[in-house]
Amino acid sequence: MQYNPSPSGGEGVSPTSRTFTLVQHNCLGSWDVFPSLFGSFSQLTQASSVVALQDPPVYRGKLPSSQHYTSFSPPSMGNKKPRVAFYVFASFLSTVTLLPWFFDRGDIMALDLFTPDGFFSPSMTSFTIINSYRTKGRSNNTRSVLPDLIFPNLPGPTLILGDLNVHHPTADPLRSFKEDELATSIPYFDRATELGFTLLNMPGVYTRFSMSLVGRPGVLDLAFACPLLASYFSEWSEPLPSTGSDRMPIVLCFDAPLFRATPPKTN
Repeated sequence: MQYNPSPSGGEGVSPTSRTFTLVQHNCLGSWDVFPSLFGSFSQLTQASSVVALQDPPVYRGKLPSSQHYTSFSPPSMGNKKPRVAFYVFASFLSTVTLLPWFFDRGDIMALDLFTPDGFFSPSMTSFTIINSYRTKGRSNNTRSVLPDLIFPNLPGPTLILGDLNVHHPTADPLRSFKEDELATSIPYFDRATELGFTLLNMPGVYTRFSMSLVGRPGVLDLAFACPLLASYFSEWSEPLPSTGSDRMPIVLCFDAPLFRATPPKTN
């Protein structure tokens, strides 16, 4: 497992650079958090091409809409609502071929993106983003989505992110860990290490803050890049204000010299 070499701080992206920008956030299923998040995008120098949500608000099987984005989510299964969703910026969507990838479940999905010109180099004509929301399994030290499902061994550039709901020293080196926390998280980080993934988070920078006075903050919202993608990673930051969720919105930026869709800042 490699560490993220990039500084955190939300300095913004140079308007002249070609940068692929993505936002990830857990909405807590709140219809108030959603407009707060998307309204804050006006503070970004460059609009996010892709927004990856965990626990998005859903009503009667439908997600909230956004003027500038098209949404994608797993289909509702019985009375179980989708636990993850993607929102893709309109101008970016018009320049790529997009294939949603479902797993017959609501807590993980992927986007396969294709462009003949390549994303980060001429040979990288595909780009896969996997978004998952892992909840507790049948026992305290298990989770709903297994490591091999979250971390597939794919040939192209792959970004894996989501609310993984695990505590691990790589992401939170100052935390005092319980045995069950390590037993839960180690298989996921071991799988990431086995495949050469790099953790993009700044170690020790909290992504969750408890809404109670007794809860301690943690690093639960994680992002990993495969070896092909990691060399193009430029910044992990939390420049956006709180949305009312207990999680902070996270902005990920990648250098993309061939990136054709450089969306303007939304108002």
